[in-house]
Amino acid sequence: MTEDEFRELLDRHGGDLERWPRATLREARRLLAQSVAAQAMLDELVAVELALAEADGDATPPADLADRIFERAFGTRTASSDALAPDAAPFPGLNRPV
Repeated sequence: MTEDEFRELLDRHGGDLERWPRATLREARRLLAQSVAAQAMLDELVAVELALAEADGDATPPADLADRIFERAFGTRTASSDALAPDAAPFPGLNRPV
């Protein structure tokens, strides 16, 4: 298994290797034993998954999130963006230190 294949499997199946298909698990563990880069990829994903699992607050995105994303991506103003304060956090609750 290559590191690129490992990253693709991480994206597909997550950081809990026990949830991976058995056919790929042996090769993934072999790669982890040999590759510092693969270990770092797994560590990073597990840290993200843990942070998301521990995140406080409402899991429902703000009603104007799509408008804010569109505005930032394309530099246009929407009706709801005029109501935003310039320093408003784009994702309330996710800007706290981990």
